[in-house]
Amino acid sequence: MRFNLLDLLFPRETKFYDLFNDHAARLIAAAKKLRELVDVLNSGEGASRETIRAAVASVNEIERAADKVEAKLNDAIEESFITPFDREDIHLIGSVVDNCVDAMKALTHKIDNYAITRLPPRCLDFAELIVDGSMCIAEAFKGMEKKSSITTTVKSIGEIERKGDFLFSICIGDLFKGGQDPIEVIKAKEIYEGLEDTLNKIDGAGKVLRRVMIKQG
Repeated sequence: MRFNLLDLLFPRETKFYDLFNDHAARLIAAAKKLRELVDVLNSGEGASRETIRAAVASVNEIERAADKVEAKLNDAIEESFITPFDREDIHLIGSVVDNCVDAMKALTHKIDNYAITRLPPRCLDFAELIVDGSMCIAEAFKGMEKKSSITTTVKSIGEIERKGDFLFSICIGDLFKGGQDPIEVIKAKEIYEGLEDTLNKIDGAGKVLRRVMIKQG
């Protein structure tokens, strides 16, 4: 890497925002791949193991790319004399966004490990909320770059998370109405919990972004 003294002393903020935006793009890519997999699992025929493992491989690749973005962000923190936010806040932002991608990776692995070939229809509603929340995170980063308020965007993420909570309660209620294979009930419950956990992490990431902006005044 070529050493540039000006970048060290007077770093362009775009260096950090480029990485934030790249991280958000990986988050959206993982969410869309998850939605695509759930959509197939919701179809009448279900999904083949080959289809599931191809989706798992795609999310794995996205997760590795997200890890690389986080590593670049941490390198940028160390290499820069001046940063747009406190260093610990930049590190936290990278961490919470990466946690969202990790949650999606864990969920696709669980689908594969449990040999799930079909999912209840409402899982697709969850997957749609995850895509919507991920896109809001990207929108929040754009607002931060423009030094504009992200309060409305973060409130939208919170509303998405509340919809997820309501959906989760309905889904769990449906599972325990009786007449279903207990093993399939356990599998579905774990998938619902993974979907809700992903939404919770996205909501948490949005709240971190808002706190950072409030801290900047």
